[in-house]
Amino acid sequence: MESTREQILRLVRGRREVTVAQLAEALDLSLQAVRRHLDGLRADGLLDVRLARHGVGRPALVFFATERGEEGRSYMQLLSRVVRQLDKMDAKSPSGDAERKVLDLVFTGVAEDLVAEHLAEVNGTTLDQRVAETSRALEREGIVDSWSKQDGDFHVVNGECPYLRLAEMTPAPCSADLHVLELLIGSPVEQTKRIADGSPMCEYIVRPVGVEKELKT
Repeated sequence: MESTREQILRLVRGRREVTVAQLAEALDLSLQAVRRHLDGLRADGLLDVRLARHGVGRPALVFFATERGEEGRSYMQLLSRVVRQLDKMDAKSPSGDAERKVLDLVFTGVAEDLVAEHLAEVNGTTLDQRVAETSRALEREGIVDSWSKQDGDFHVVNGECPYLRLAEMTPAPCSADLHVLELLIGSPVEQTKRIADGSPMCEYIVRPVGVEKELKT
């Protein structure tokens, strides 16, 4: 179980920047308790703080993760999957734009491995069921927080990017997550928001099609 300190660090990492009040509300803690943990995280070099001005009024203190603070469990999970995929590439020799093709190939493999790990958890016969089951399965991976149905479309959201720094450098991990959602749900998925682009959340929309596709096994 995560300690309060670990929860605060995870929230700051996943939301890019956050205020004391936002942390207190998210964790149901007093402002004083949050400030105490933030002071400790800053002293350990995991967080830093700056003044942010938003329109009129007094500027607010916002906390963000340092490079050291960005390292965490989700990064290690992703890295281990990437390394496993690189080990499988000895017989594959990309040509042309080697870096891009290698990255695409690796993250496609990461997505397929992730689907294989969770495919047995998605057994629904309707789109509603598959969205719900996929969301539950991927919540443990840090990819999904919740989902809702609005005007017939399904909105799958995540308020904490599990690999923000990497997503800021390349869209590959986001493309991999989208691929995982499509394969598990069995229907087209569109990503409309990314925390890496400054949005407060990552959002994916599943739009029902005329005939729902069957899951490929």
